[in-house]
Amino acid sequence: MSDTDKYLQLQGELELLKAEHSALLAREKALLLENDYLKSVAKANAAELQISREQFRLLADNIPVAVWTADSSGQVDYFNQRWYDYTGQTLEVSLGAGWENALHPDDLPRALKTWNNSLKYSSPYEIEYRTKRGTDGTYRWHLAKALPLKNEHGEVIKWFGTNTDIHEQKESEKKKDEFISIASHELKTPLTTVKAFFQILKKSLQPEDAGYKFVGKATGQLDRLERLINDLLDVSRINAGKMIYNAEEFDFSSAVSDSVESIQQMFPDYEIVVERSDRVTYKGDRLRIEQVINNFLTNAIKYSPDNKKIVLRSEVNQDNIIVSVQDFGIGIAPEYLLNLFERYYRIDNTSMRFQGLGLGLFISSEIIKRHNGSFWIESEPGKGSTFFFLLPISGKQELKEYATDHRTFYKANYIEIQYNAAQQRLEVDWLGYQNFDSVKSGCLAMLEILKKSGCTKVLNDNTHVLGNWSEAVDWGGTVWFPAMEQAGLKYFAWIYSPSTFSRMSAKKSLDIAIGNITAQFFTDRDEASQWLQQMP
Repeated sequence: MSDTDKYLQLQGELELLKAEHSALLAREKALLLENDYLKSVAKANAAELQISREQFRLLADNIPVAVWTADSSGQVDYFNQRWYDYTGQTLEVSLGAGWENALHPDDLPRALKTWNNSLKYSSPYEIEYRTKRGTDGTYRWHLAKALPLKNEHGEVIKWFGTNTDIHEQKESEKKKDEFISIASHELKTPLTTVKAFFQILKKSLQPEDAGYKFVGKATGQLDRLERLINDLLDVSRINAGKMIYNAEEFDFSSAVSDSVESIQQMFPDYEIVVERSDRVTYKGDRLRIEQVINNFLTNAIKYSPDNKKIVLRSEVNQDNIIVSVQDFGIGIAPEYLLNLFERYYRIDNTSMRFQGLGLGLFISSEIIKRHNGSFWIESEPGKGSTFFFLLPISGKQELKEYATDHRTFYKANYIEIQYNAAQQRLEVDWLGYQNFDSVKSGCLAMLEILKKSGCTKVLNDNTHVLGNWSEAVDWGGTVWFPAMEQAGLKYFAWIYSPSTFSRMSAKKSLDIAIGNITAQFFTDRDEASQWLQQMP
């Protein structure tokens, strides 16, 4: 290569280096400009974040409730100023698990159990407990609530909670119940005296006397007033936890006969037909059980003013006593059914209003619950209603597990679960009378098999479900469904029970369910199966 060629080659390489150097300088300048821009954006974001934090702190510190947050493990990492002002605790004392020291010792175990349950199932937290006020050491009732914040994978990354002072509300309820109790007791004394005078007066009259009929009517109204007062007393005892139950063994059919005879005498215009009354020995409070039967019968009479026939059945079924009272009156719309056993609840029927305070069914429900039983209603507007209650003969509904491998099948006296490998789904059949315990036990068995099978679909058949499991609705919607979704559930086909109460419970549990599970109700198993097959 000649010197000229070498020179030209070096000159070319030099020009190339100059071009690369210029490109690097331009890139460096662009990077510096981009860096300046990013710094300005970061500064602006930091300023906005600081403003947002200050706004949140200003808002949180000035609302009349305690606000707190916790990390995914449940350790509290923030309280607003309201908490510190109320408890007198410092920041260092309160964070982590220090807040536990502010709770009443009697309420702490219950609060921790509920909190740990929410952490386990990523479900909303709600509980009432007493919190100590730092200024005078007194305890006031608070309502604590918290919701989980989840990422795109459904994992909890934060908890946001509040504590609201409800002490005045609790005290007002207590004073109201005390007033009702005192007033009812005070009314009983003059009422007893008046009844005695009327009884004496009635004995002095003959049936043909002009005043005999009026005395009879007055006595009937006094009996009604006495029942209302007794209902108020029972409600006050229930609210105070002072309702007394005297358990004894008795012939259940005899109690049914006594109730029917008593109500038949009170309402001679009605025909109370006992279609079935199985003989069985039961241990419980006979007088309270008769009170329930009496309430069901008088309720049936009240809501069937035009049809004078009432049908009662009492039978032994699946180790339970099932009592039903059927009327052929006005019936009850579905939207009212779940509320009928609440205190002071009465149906607001503009076409017909009925006397009473709406306490009888509430008291009945509490009596049945104390006997570990359940209650439900089947009704159709215009055709009448049937009120049921169930009492376990042994005192508690027995859950019997027959067989399981904890992976592909589970069989018990209240549920059967089978993993269908060909369809990649769980097939579940619920059997017989259900309650909170059976629903929870069966649902947890489903959760275990779903986790181990890895499937994403469930065929949930309630065709054979009877009774009332409404007490499990909240747990199912806020605890179990989120846990099932976390375990991989995506599609849930739910076949309705023929029982109205069961259908309403199923619908409500999905209405309040937390998560993104795709669910559909069916009345036919084949249609439910086809729907699941179409899902990916």
